Amino acid sequence: MTTVHDVTPDQLRGLEAAGEAALNAALGRLPAQEREAYWASVRRAYNAPYNDAVKKPRTGAAVQTRAV
Repeated sequence: MTTVHDVTPDQLRGLEAAGEAALNAALGRLPAQEREAYWASVRRAYNAPYNDAVKKPRTGAAVQTRAV
């Protein structure tokens, strides 16, 4: 497998451009709204913390108590 350390900067830029072109070609068949949803999910994944988030207690209708 080729790693970043095995290629020159020029080769790396070429690989980046080829990857971007392939991605744009694949996304080009989607409507604009679906493309934006794709990029929103990518941004969310890349901006997510590596550790599990602290769970927040539910509020509102989701919290119900039952009388016995």
